Parts: sequence; C-alpha cells; structure tokens
Amino acid sequence: MISGIVEDYLTTIYRLEEIYGYAKTTHIAKELNVKPATVTKVINKLVNKGLVVRVKYRGMKLTKEGRVIAERIIRKHRILEVFLSDFLGFNLYESHRLAHQLEHTPDILVERIYEKLGRPSLCPHGNLIPGAEDGELPKAISLWEAAEGKCYKVLRIAGELNYVLSKLNDVGIGIGTVIKLLMARGTYYELSVGPDKAKVMLDDLVLRSLYVKEVKCAG
Repeated sequence: MISGIVEDYLTTIYRLEEIYGYAKTTHIAKELNVKPATVTKVINKLVNKGLVVRVKYRGMKLTKEGRVIAERIIRKHRILEVFLSDFLGFNLYESHRLAHQLEHTPDILVERIYEKLGRPSLCPHGNLIPGAEDGELPKAISLWEAAEGKCYKVLRIAGELNYVLSKLNDVGIGIGTVIKLLMARGTYYELSVGPDKAKVMLDDLVLRSLYVKEVKCAG
C-alpha cells in the first residue's frame, strides 16, 4: 500500500520531469510546501524502495516502478480534470485542486467517466492523459525560449504545479490567453497579458511551464 505522502512525492517528481526533465529538491519543497531537509529524507526512502534515482548534478527522476505508480495517479487526476472543467464548469486552477482531492475515487468509476467523456487524450491544461490512445501534445515552444517583444498564445501548461497554476490564476493567464514577452529582469520576466495588456511579473518556473505558439500582436 502506497501512502498519500509517497504518492504526492512521486506525482510531483513526474510533473517536474514534464517541465525540466528531472526534479530538484528545492522545486519539490516549493510545490509540497515543506522544508528541503524533509524532501531529502523522503527521497532517501524512495531511492531505497527503488522508486526514484538521483541524477548527478541535476536532481531526481522516477524509476520504471515509480513512473508506473505516478502515471496511474496522474491518469485519474487528468480524467477528473476534464470532467470538472468540461461538464461542471470549473476553471483550470479549480479543476486541478478539486481533482487532487478526488484522486482516491475508485478506478472503476474514473474509467467509466473516461468512457462517457469520449476517451479524451488531453487534460484541460493541454497535457497528455497517461494511457490515452492517439494522444499528441500541441506543437509549441516553452515561453522561456521565446523572443522578447513578440506575442504568443498559450497552448499548454506543463506539469500543472500548484504554485504555477495559482500564479497564473492570479494574473488571468490560461489556455488561449495571448501574452507578450516584454523583458527579463534577473530571474523574473515582465509580460503584458490579454487585450487589456496588463503588465505582470512571472518567475522562471512559471515561464518554463507555459508552452506557446507565436501569433501576430494586436495593434
């Protein structure tokens, strides 16, 4: 039996791998709102259980066994997000938060919901639902790689980290939002958002999570 704490760590590492390709202790601590020392202790246990491996100079990655567990939980989570978003009208942040609370819904019920939804391949944030057939990510680049002074439309929010979704919800950025990358200020980036061109500052982690395509800037 896998504990809720272990599930949270494995799914957090999975989400960070979607963004960076690996997970750092500091990012795990930030997402789970715990101290780095606590993360180190739990990771040591997960390494001993064969669920996580350390990558020198980078961070942590899931083993095959760890990924199987994480994908089972992420699959349920993203199916429930589609249901909460498409059928009940919750926004991107709310659907994510509520889906986390419902992750222990029996598999048979979630799979029945999946069938009723038409077997979707993507969640509302544009990420693949593990195990879905014919799933394909939208063609996009990370906003972190984008050019200053150009406009981009958000197609995907990789990882769906709580920290990132909360920030995006606060500044009104979601799937389909058009943003303009103005300039970098250290580890923060200034953007203008939507037709009102409201200026916001977002950090590196948020920009790396946003996948976009270039569009023509409005006049």
